[in-house]
Amino acid sequence: MEIFKLDTEERTAFGTKNAKLLRAARRYPATLVGEGKETVHFSVSADDFDFTTRKNARSFELTIGGKAEKAAIQAANFDFLGDNIYQLDFIRDSSGDLAIARATKFGDKGYEIKED
Repeated sequence: MEIFKLDTEERTAFGTKNAKLLRAARRYPATLVGEGKETVHFSVSADDFDFTTRKNARSFELTIGGKAEKAAIQAANFDFLGDNIYQLDFIRDSSGDLAIARATKFGDKGYEIKED
């Protein structure tokens, strides 16, 4: 499975106004959670993320503060019409199991969960 790399920018300002400013600058507000580690708030380029969705990306490598974190999409929140992304939620996935499970759930071809 291909791992897509996304560069991030730290996000310290929160709220509707700041999220609107990010989206106007073609960036999506995002969070990274999971594996018992602290939640990280950041933004990703809308163009880069949209490119990965056209490639059916399930597994990501996020560069956060100079450190690489493997992640899978937990949720993408859209506006009320379902046209524009408002927020991305990633979940840490150091083993790659979550991305494979999500690919299988979404009916992608070529991914199998092997049971021992």
